[in-house]
Amino acid sequence: MKQKLVCLFALVLVAGCLSKSPYEYLENWLIREDPVRMFAVPADVFYVQGDMYTKKSSVPMMTDYARMEVGNQRFHGMARVFSPLIASSDDLEAALKWYFKYHHEGNRPFVFIGEGEGGRLLKEYEEKDPEGLKKKGLVASFYTDDYRKGFVTAEMVEEIKKAVERARFREVWGKDMPEGMLSN
Repeated sequence: MKQKLVCLFALVLVAGCLSKSPYEYLENWLIREDPVRMFAVPADVFYVQGDMYTKKSSVPMMTDYARMEVGNQRFHGMARVFSPLIASSDDLEAALKWYFKYHHEGNRPFVFIGEGEGGRLLKEYEEKDPEGLKKKGLVASFYTDDYRKGFVTAEMVEEIKKAVERARFREVWGKDMPEGMLSN
């Protein structure tokens, strides 16, 4: 009997170690642009929507909203977009862990954008280790308590572009970019 319990415990332990992150699967993302190669664009955007995912959520509507705010043409040629379906801070941490493990390299520039409850969770995550995230490449973060259409503006996209340019300059030249060198 004791041997059977030890074997059962070992099986449970091994099964737990082999379990995959739910964020390995595309259905747990509103947007996941991993087919876009890192070298093709200079940065990533990690976007968290205001609505928390529930069984009653309309994933197609959430996906349409995410694509309108940050997807497709908004960051085309500038950044890959990652927008997970999350229901809690644990989900957010799991999505970020998966992103950093499989889609982030070194100190590649990335940006956090969050709205409503999702933005609050993302901001709390950032506040736990702001220096560590900067070392990983966080160049800007944008949050709003509101969940409204049009939060991501052309001005925000331009500000992100400049933050990425400054980060890339710092990476290549080892110093801050001189004033007036940003592209228009």
